[in-house]
Amino acid sequence: PPARSGRAGPAEVRLRFLVIGTGFIGRSLISTWRKQGHEVVGTTTTPGKVESLRSLCSEVKVLRGSDRQAVAEAAKGADAIVVTVTPPAERDPDKRELTYRDVLLDTCQSAAAALPRTVFLSAFSVYGDGGEGSEPISEDSALSDADEPSTKYYRRSEEAVLANPAGAALRLPDIYGAEGDMSFADRIRMGIEHMGGRVPFSPDALLYRIHHQDVVGAVDHIVRNNLTGAFNICRQDLLPPTNKQVFDQICDARQWPRLAFLDAIRAPTRAISAARIGSAGWRTAHTDYHFG
Repeated sequence: PPARSGRAGPAEVRLRFLVIGTGFIGRSLISTWRKQGHEVVGTTTTPGKVESLRSLCSEVKVLRGSDRQAVAEAAKGADAIVVTVTPPAERDPDKRELTYRDVLLDTCQSAAAALPRTVFLSAFSVYGDGGEGSEPISEDSALSDADEPSTKYYRRSEEAVLANPAGAALRLPDIYGAEGDMSFADRIRMGIEHMGGRVPFSPDALLYRIHHQDVVGAVDHIVRNNLTGAFNICRQDLLPPTNKQVFDQICDARQWPRLAFLDAIRAPTRAISAARIGSAGWRTAHTDYHFG
């Protein structure tokens, strides 16, 4: 069921949400809904984080998203599940494959089995490089069938959620702006120091970014308006620079060696259309990409 209002009052419906994943997006989303008067159950895989989450959430559950029974139990009485999990970085190809499957696909399958109204925070990587053509990529564009873990498991996770008519998937670019988030320059320095200057990204991919509060706003908008299906979430009025343009500029400004691009993680090389979410009345509120 959709929320009837952005803020729950005495005569309004108080909803209950299960948020799987309490990183900076999950925490911001929980805070927003709690301020609106809703109940929110947050999850963590780490018992040591429970105490810090108690003041934020109505309830805290320790579980793995791949544990279907635990997810079903946590979802009892919920009006919607929101899956905000993101896989940690893994350099080893085999570990990366297993991690993406466990964190993304297994969690989405558990959530979709527990409650049809599941909202998944997906990624632009489902499109791969976007394929041939010059027209903007829309939600109806073909998804990539690449075997790369990011592309494959975000795509398959979407399929699990969208198999339910009540499901929704938000396709997101790189997210910035959260308190304590690593700066873009620091990310590049990490690539130089810990990855030998060789990064898995495509040099020609457009470096779309979105502020984390815009992500929270988009999720809230989709849930409150009972929207279903897939949605591209990004600025509609700006074509961003490529990975190589941004990375080279930052490296040159700091006299760092330029990064080598392995082209292993494909991302769209042409414009992304966010017309679908725009036609539903949502726009980004933040306009600065903050590349540093």
